[in-house]
Amino acid sequence: MSTILEKLKLYYQNNSAEKIKNDWVEFERYDKIGPTINEFLDQTIYHHKIEHQEEFWKFNTLCEITTNPKFSSDFFLL
Repeated sequence: MSTILEKLKLYYQNNSAEKIKNDWVEFERYDKIGPTINEFLDQTIYHHKIEHQEEFWKFNTLCEITTNPKFSSDFFLL
């Protein structure tokens, strides 16, 4: 099984410049989908910073305790 890099190298080796340009034009419509790479990196950095704060882990541990069946008090079960 080849890697993405190997496949990309083969694509450029086996296709003409004209074919590559035509493919690029064809896929331009997908440039407007999803976050840009800069937005993705900003969000990744933001969430990475949050996840390393002690308050984040205290809150998520509390949420896990209240939603995890192993910690259920069976108070609301009928």
